[in-house]
Amino acid sequence: MRSLRAISDTFPHATESGLTTEQVAESRAKFGANRLTPLPREPVWKKFLEKFADPIIKILLAASLLKIVVDLFETSPLAGGLALGAVLVVVLGVLAAKLGEWLPAILFTLAGALVGVSAALGDPSYEGLAVMVAVFLATGVAFFSEFRSDREFEKLNATRDAIRVKVQRDGGVHAIPLEDAVVGDLVQLEMGDEIPADGRIVRSNELHVDQALMTGESEPAKKTARTGGNDSDGPDQPDCVFRGTQVRDGVGQMVVTNIGDDTMLGQIAQRLSGASPSPDASTTPEDRAERVQQKLTISKASTPLQEKLEALAGLISKIGYAAAIAIFIALFVRGLILGEVRLPQEGEDASKVLLGSVRALLSYFVYMVIVIVVAVPEGLPMSVTVSLAIAWRKMSQSNSLVRQLVACETIGSATVICSDKTGTLTQNKMTVSRVGLGAAVYEKDSAIVSPGMKSDEPWAHSPLFWVIVNSAANSTASLEQKNGKTGVIGNSTEGALLNWLTAGAWTHPNSLNYIELRAQYPVLYQIHFSSDRKRMTTVVRDAGRAVTLVKGAPEVLLAQATRYRSLDGSTHDLTPEVRAEIQSRISAAAGDAMRTLAFAHAELPADFPREESAIHDRRAEIENGLIFDGWVGIRDPLRDDVKEAVRQCRTAGIEVKMITGDTIETATAIGREIGLLDEPGALALTHADFAKLTDAELSAILPRLRVLARALPGDKFRIVELLQAQNQVVAMTGDGTNDAPALKKADVGLAMGISGTEVAKEASKIVLLDDAFSTIVRGVHWGRALYENIQRFIQFQLTINVSALLIAFLGPFLGLKPPFTVLQLLWINVIMDTFAAIALCSEPPRANLMHRPPKTRNESILTPAMLGTIASTAMFFVVVMIALLLGMQHADWFAGSGPKSDEFPELTLRQVTLFFTVYVFFQVWNQINCRSLAPEESGWHRLFENRQFLAIASLTVIGQVLIVSFGGAVFNVEPLKAVDWLVVAAATSSVLLFAEVARRVRLWAAMKKA
Repeated sequence: MRSLRAISDTFPHATESGLTTEQVAESRAKFGANRLTPLPREPVWKKFLEKFADPIIKILLAASLLKIVVDLFETSPLAGGLALGAVLVVVLGVLAAKLGEWLPAILFTLAGALVGVSAALGDPSYEGLAVMVAVFLATGVAFFSEFRSDREFEKLNATRDAIRVKVQRDGGVHAIPLEDAVVGDLVQLEMGDEIPADGRIVRSNELHVDQALMTGESEPAKKTARTGGNDSDGPDQPDCVFRGTQVRDGVGQMVVTNIGDDTMLGQIAQRLSGASPSPDASTTPEDRAERVQQKLTISKASTPLQEKLEALAGLISKIGYAAAIAIFIALFVRGLILGEVRLPQEGEDASKVLLGSVRALLSYFVYMVIVIVVAVPEGLPMSVTVSLAIAWRKMSQSNSLVRQLVACETIGSATVICSDKTGTLTQNKMTVSRVGLGAAVYEKDSAIVSPGMKSDEPWAHSPLFWVIVNSAANSTASLEQKNGKTGVIGNSTEGALLNWLTAGAWTHPNSLNYIELRAQYPVLYQIHFSSDRKRMTTVVRDAGRAVTLVKGAPEVLLAQATRYRSLDGSTHDLTPEVRAEIQSRISAAAGDAMRTLAFAHAELPADFPREESAIHDRRAEIENGLIFDGWVGIRDPLRDDVKEAVRQCRTAGIEVKMITGDTIETATAIGREIGLLDEPGALALTHADFAKLTDAELSAILPRLRVLARALPGDKFRIVELLQAQNQVVAMTGDGTNDAPALKKADVGLAMGISGTEVAKEASKIVLLDDAFSTIVRGVHWGRALYENIQRFIQFQLTINVSALLIAFLGPFLGLKPPFTVLQLLWINVIMDTFAAIALCSEPPRANLMHRPPKTRNESILTPAMLGTIASTAMFFVVVMIALLLGMQHADWFAGSGPKSDEFPELTLRQVTLFFTVYVFFQVWNQINCRSLAPEESGWHRLFENRQFLAIASLTVIGQVLIVSFGGAVFNVEPLKAVDWLVVAAATSSVLLFAEVARRVRLWAAMKKA
């Protein structure tokens, strides 16, 4: 880490006033940008080859090689023998070289070479080639799914550095993106900030930094400026701070010394990527590296829904394996009966008979393998990936920065939303609307009559004087001019006070400069606001004396103060009667939905120390003898859409609770206005009432609790814990550092993007970029849509699984072998896995989504309505397809005058083509059916609004037309006439009518039962 001396040599005034615009450009040119080199990706080719290790792929490869070798034996025994020898040599060689993980990929390459040999001999192994295509498609689907998922995670990771940094440049404070910080920048730090780069502290006040990322220690370390010339660095040094660590308490200023890859975080990241071999000086480099890895990347842990689907996919796979084995046995028995599998009789060519039997057994085996491939739902994981990606994108467009993909899913299941008031339910546009000084109360735009308004009046004795000084000096906020508008950097309540000063505090015709006031009353010591203390305290130097300034909750300051200053500047005892009178005026402002803030000061003894450490030792004395100066009422208007958003939540079965630090009067006024307290039994409690209740008592009233006022962060955590014990799915908002435990505990932690601290954002799963409550509701909408889209795909997938397995299983017992070739089945598999996943998972949210109750934690993803649709539609397919097959084989339906099929001699090529096309078109129409998940909604509902669905359905039809028209011998088909296509399309659309009738019957039955 560079020393302050080295920084000062380059930028002489950096430690006092920061950099100028010219120095920023010079620093960036010399030291670069504050950007970390991304951690290296695993090579794409390696990821693709890893997909060949799947058990199904190995089975397919074995089937492919066996089929190709047998085909070569039939063409040329010499070629077959050489091919078998090549396979054995390759397998033994790879195993001997201990390259087992490469074996599937090598065998795939070998199979391709052997197909080339068969083609060169004039008898291409079409089925072997078909199985190879199956392998390629299966690995391709898995690879594409993971590749797309990785790209989404990279986009998420890119958002982790979307941090704003407060720097002092050109004489003012500015908020800049983290990566724009440069070496030499003077950075303002306060509680909740994340350290943007490595640097050294030059000023601090009770500054404590959480260095767990670097040291693993949970206790924050105190950081102070170094007075000597010691330039040592490391987390143990009191003046050194490091990128990625977080300010837990206090304020300070740091000078940036190292940025980007030159920071300790960057160096550890380089070692993780193997780019930097230098050893870590830490005693626990592995632990530190692991913490940095977690810091720089977003967890890809499985979501609960993914785990549910993996279990469902496992169950379907087991059923598929069992069905495939049963089908193999059925085909084997059928082969024995029909003489396809037999021993050679006397006088027969034994080699020819045995080769025919082996060929028949191999065809059964290949058919069994393809049934497994069709049955195993590779599309389920892809459906989750597609749905999560769409939900993430839509939520991002709706001002929700999703930090963990699991949140896209979980927020849709939320049953309770616990929301802050300020900025979430309100606009966070705070303005001072009422001021109380002595017995007088002033409304906005009225002139305050107070001593000090004229040069000859005793300004220093005025209560307004102390309120103004308190507003400027007892604050960490700043104002920034940007694009002609004034913005607040820091706390919005403090920003409202600074804007009030800028407007002349309703007294001065000219602006009051808070920066000049801060320079006039420099800070000696500061205790920041906390929910426990409910006040902020600053000791400032006023000429030759020290003065304590306190601002905070009126009830706290009125209880602490012993005297008050009247409007004429005189000081009087704060009697119970005066205290009650002031409190009643403050309560009236709170009842008008204003946030109230009180001010007091105390003049410390002349011998009181001026050094920070000495003041800290006597901090219990600094609030003695407080004089109450006045109070302000700050109005923050409600967001225009918040009433409707709360109503939508109530309609959707989601309970809304407001948890605020405001007074009970302010909180209940807001609660009534937005409709939270519109029920007779609705409760509003203060922290004091809340804390008195036992967990059992609180659990009993939680369903009726709507508003919690003067809440502490611990109250949020307790509410989340008790709600989760009642099996509720809890979404919790938070903006402060102390909110982090509750945000982590909640099922979905929602941090404020505008007013939230970096600590709160780090603890959250979603960051609300506009802080708005309606954004949460939109997130719930998309989360529910995600869940429903996955249900749509499962409904489609299982309908095909059930129907295909039943047709394949029943066929041999009816003396039928379904005339699907390997490639035809694989095309059907592509339709049901890849295309359907993308089509059905792109469905927009239904308008009635927010009229249904949320899903419970343990609710099955397969609803009774879905099971009814799957069973009825699958049986429709089975009956129609088996009837069609019986008619084709025994009554020559649609036989035409064309040639017989080589694969299925009992059928003509035209019949095979029609059977294949009918089944595919059934699936195209059934995708429309599966858009409906409930009997009361048609599959046609707003169909033409989903262009992506229509495009994919059209692509499927075009693909089928191309396969039939040009597939020829490869797909075992022949071209169809235009009238054939029209008849097939019209006939197969009957499944739409069937499904609509079935829905109406189920709906009628449900209504009759009710």
